[in-house]
Amino acid sequence: MSWLLANGRAQGHPGLVDLLLTDGQLTVLKAGMGPKTDRRVWDLKGRVVLPGLIELHAHLDKTYTPGNNPSGTLRGAIESFSAASGCRSSEQIEANAERAIRLAIAHGVTRMRSHLTFGTEADLGLLEIMQGLKQRYRRQIELQYVAMGSFTAKASDQALLSRGLRGGIDLLGGAPALFAEPSAIINATLDAARLHEVGVDLHIDETERAECRTLQMLIEAVQARGSNGRVAASHCCSLAFMRPDERDALLDGAAAADIALIALPACNLVLMGRGHWPVPRGSAPVRNAIAAGVTVGVGSDNVQDPFNPFGSYDPLESVQLAALVGHMTADGELEGALDLVTTFAARIFGGGKATIETGAPADLVVLDVYELRSIAANPPPRLATFKQGELVVQTRIEQVWAAC
Repeated sequence: MSWLLANGRAQGHPGLVDLLLTDGQLTVLKAGMGPKTDRRVWDLKGRVVLPGLIELHAHLDKTYTPGNNPSGTLRGAIESFSAASGCRSSEQIEANAERAIRLAIAHGVTRMRSHLTFGTEADLGLLEIMQGLKQRYRRQIELQYVAMGSFTAKASDQALLSRGLRGGIDLLGGAPALFAEPSAIINATLDAARLHEVGVDLHIDETERAECRTLQMLIEAVQARGSNGRVAASHCCSLAFMRPDERDALLDGAAAADIALIALPACNLVLMGRGHWPVPRGSAPVRNAIAAGVTVGVGSDNVQDPFNPFGSYDPLESVQLAALVGHMTADGELEGALDLVTTFAARIFGGGKATIETGAPADLVVLDVYELRSIAANPPPRLATFKQGELVVQTRIEQVWAAC
């Protein structure tokens, strides 16, 4: 049986609309035109409906891991997590990841990408846990996994990668700047991805050093192979510390190479800029990247672990931070910032559009708000998440005022 969401408000539609959810697809009609026979009907009374939100960057294998990071830096977080990770059981890792997935779904997420540590036999066991969750929640959310490793041409590394790809890895990633020869890591990753016909999402320039140019290395490596639109650069914090002309030249290069940028404002506001004065913002310049023609998305990154004690797997919180930090306050920018977790994010993630239009996937989230502009300003409660036209979760809110 299909759904009729009546009298909803949607981006790109000037008035109220009726949304038919049939066989996993949307049909958009003027309000009052939707047939009610043999359908479950929900009168939204002017509330906003958005496409299913997309979480582009998470770390499900690290989330909710307690750890002490006194320095608050990236290096301190790496060391703290390394010390704490050995004390976790497989059951704890799975429970924490499942908690994160369910919270994301309740926040309206229908597609999610998570990076996973990958490079040893033990990591295949971690992948098995995550693949189990992917299958368990396949009707509620589409999960992508990015292997974080170094994909050399050694036979042992290639054999491990092949097993990982069979076990559920969807993309290749890593953090080239942490290696002695970042360019070699970038080239090896791109070559392996081309061989296995998968996408790439690399941690790039998560540093305050303006002279760090790993993004330039990635641009040159992609251009040498020919762009295929399947490469993303996450973080890119060093752009925030460069002179405007240097920053803009790199962003123009990324746009020309068709490299997407995924900003992670929450985690990078925590980790970047410590020891600097004045304290910088430390997050990738989303507004400038969009202006340069780069496809831009945002993500939560680490949530409540040694890298970041904050977070709730709510993509709209990432939108709010990106807009706030990026001075996205001009006319239309707050509403347009929603593209960072819908339209733009869908181009990066793949697997279909994230729009409210006839023929689009019936992945939707209903919000307890009546205007689009206020969503980024103050992320509202989510009332329901739909995946492939089916209701996944519904939240009921009741507010009772005492007599004045």
